[in-house]
Amino acid sequence: MMIVLVLWFLGAAIVAAIAKNKDRGAVGFFLVSLFLSPFIGLIAVLLSQPGGKKCPTCAEQVKFEALKCRHCGHQFPPNPVYVK
Repeated sequence: MMIVLVLWFLGAAIVAAIAKNKDRGAVGFFLVSLFLSPFIGLIAVLLSQPGGKKCPTCAEQVKFEALKCRHCGHQFPPNPVYVK
């Protein structure tokens, strides 16, 4: 946890140093980056989540609608939500 906090503040300090180098308000950029970075990280984590299920045989991710794993050929039972 301590490493995450140190990296968080270090990232904000780097943004502030870049802003100071370009003659902008370093304190303002430091505070904005400090408060916005958790939200940007959360969005990145939510967008990177796989959208599927894990195959019990080979542990690869397959789509929820899949009836057969494309990696190992495992047959999934039909799911009534996706059956047409």
